[in-house]
Amino acid sequence: MSKKVIDVSSFQGYIDWKKVKASGIQGAVLKIIRKDLTPDRQFENNWKGCEEASIPTIGVYNYSYATTVNKAKTDAQKVIDILAGRKAKVWLDVEDVSQQGMGAALAEVIKAYQKQVEQAGLEFGIYTGLSFYNRNLKPYAREFRCNFWIARYPSNHVVEVSSNPMANKKPVLASTLEGWQYSSKGRIPGIKGDVDLNLWYGDFAVNNSDKEKNPYPVPKRLLSLKPTRLFGEDIKWVQYHLIRLKFLPGKNTKGYNNIDGIFGKATETAVRMAQAHFGVVADGIVGKRTIQVLQNK
Repeated sequence: MSKKVIDVSSFQGYIDWKKVKASGIQGAVLKIIRKDLTPDRQFENNWKGCEEASIPTIGVYNYSYATTVNKAKTDAQKVIDILAGRKAKVWLDVEDVSQQGMGAALAEVIKAYQKQVEQAGLEFGIYTGLSFYNRNLKPYAREFRCNFWIARYPSNHVVEVSSNPMANKKPVLASTLEGWQYSSKGRIPGIKGDVDLNLWYGDFAVNNSDKEKNPYPVPKRLLSLKPTRLFGEDIKWVQYHLIRLKFLPGKNTKGYNNIDGIFGKATETAVRMAQAHFGVVADGIVGKRTIQVLQNK
């Protein structure tokens, strides 16, 4: 099931986030930084407004002008500084005319930005338009260990928040699609004028205001936890964190506790979902990188 998400910046001005929440919007991505590397003028207001309205801030985005590795590192660090310890997925908006035709050099710019963000303990993803993706990023798709958020507008008409685009217009990628921006002319109570509308796929794993409280105690993690050897408490440890991050429900369809120490189909599927969300190879194997993600997110 997809969820309705908006992305906003100072362009939208003052937003009545409680009205936005009442309209059915389930998450928001906020512009965090301007071209001059100062905070977006509405970023702090929007962050606070989302918290007060209990709308998950599922990410922040940085429209990029970076054409060198050093510029990418500088920009990423500014974003990290503005977040100041707050957790949000960082989306690098790659679409500027200055970045067209860069080939492999653009891939290196993106990877440098990603490394800086992930070293700060934050998630990373790439936003761009479908045509830019196909022309400039698709040849390097296997090099990007992250999800994509893609803009593709089936219509140029004004779109009400209650409507959905046709499923056959959903972008098709050689990468994992996390979000589809399907309109730049959305209309929502609480926002004057146009706003971007998105469909978001999968669960929101981490956000600032809607974390699922896990009622179960943390199982003891045994030293025997290895990629191909999961037993008893080891599996419970994995299941606990999958529930905490909202990839696995607390109870199964029969009402039984999902922390059962059995690495069944539901647990494996949840592992794959978590891996895809956090940019880990989605192989269903709880290896070193997956353990680090489950433990630290």
